[in-house]
Amino acid sequence: MPDQKDPVLITTGKRSILAPLMVVASALVILIILKAGSAIAGPILLFVFLAILVVPVFNYLRHRGLSSGLSLVIMLIGIVAAVVGLNVIVVGSFAKLGGKLAEYNTDFGLNTEELVAKLDAINLPPEAADAVRQQLFGILGRVSASLVSNTVTMIAGSLMALIALSFIMVESDSFGRRLHRGLGDDSNLLHRMELFQHSLFGYIIARVKLNFLTALGVFVMLVILGVDFALLWGVLAFLLSFVPYIGLAIAAIPPILLGTAESGLTVGIILAIGYLIINQVIEQIIEPKVIGKEMTLSPTLTLFSVIFWTWVLGPLGAMLAGPLAALMILVLGAFDETRWIAIFFSSEDSPLVTGMEPPEDASSEGAPVPGD
Repeated sequence: MPDQKDPVLITTGKRSILAPLMVVASALVILIILKAGSAIAGPILLFVFLAILVVPVFNYLRHRGLSSGLSLVIMLIGIVAAVVGLNVIVVGSFAKLGGKLAEYNTDFGLNTEELVAKLDAINLPPEAADAVRQQLFGILGRVSASLVSNTVTMIAGSLMALIALSFIMVESDSFGRRLHRGLGDDSNLLHRMELFQHSLFGYIIARVKLNFLTALGVFVMLVILGVDFALLWGVLAFLLSFVPYIGLAIAAIPPILLGTAESGLTVGIILAIGYLIINQVIEQIIEPKVIGKEMTLSPTLTLFSVIFWTWVLGPLGAMLAGPLAALMILVLGAFDETRWIAIFFSSEDSPLVTGMEPPEDASSEGAPVPGD
């Protein structure tokens, strides 16, 4: 493990009230632009975060003695394999699921007749339960059809992103040198940019580990209970777990519906309890030990960030809510007038507030920051 870097102390001078007002005004203008162009802004932000993630891995391979060309080939093979694998699993499985939805819908109605009868007994209209069922299976059908019909578009978009990422990886060293030359080695802005990149990389790696454990637990549970498309629902749990608090709950709905349709209401209840237990174990017990202070954020801020960025950018904003909340803490912590807000929503010793490099750990070992 490399030697721990010395803390980078970032100081700020006294500022007038105009400074925070200018920050607020600039933020409002940016938000208006993002909201108006959310169809473009969302994918661009996702691409920026992907670049922040892949560049340190590319640099790590080069620092281990591999040439730039070989490192690029390894990265491209890994990215292509991941994208193709996800497309095969998700699109292929949803295509098969779409052809069986009518059968599942009928079976679900048969297996919940007793529940509907009880609703009728307590003067709740059974038609309401049937309407909910039709809506849920209707959403599944629309998602399946949309994924299948947009496969070519998704592949084209992935190819363009892959080409752009290739250029960014190849030029990553020159980008770092230009920033150091233009801003100066002692620039506060440069230190903040490097801190955010390093912290975000550590957070995403830790989040990937947690999501993998979540997906593995979901997959094993579904296989044991005999739910169809267990691998698909495991992948869905992995992807949606990037959305704090509500992601896994959304991912649980389709397998619970299918489990109920296939094996009855008891299995559906067991699945719901199983998802709840997996989520609590991962988020409450394992997450604090894995993520630590890499991205120490208030649960209130995280939930607000999910709601706010979903409103601004749509569903993609929910997946980017965590990194965007960290960016907000980083910006607020850079100014004396707003640092108290960053501390309030994070912690006084959070690296995003103090400007100190987070400690090296297994998740970010050997991952150089820009300009290394």
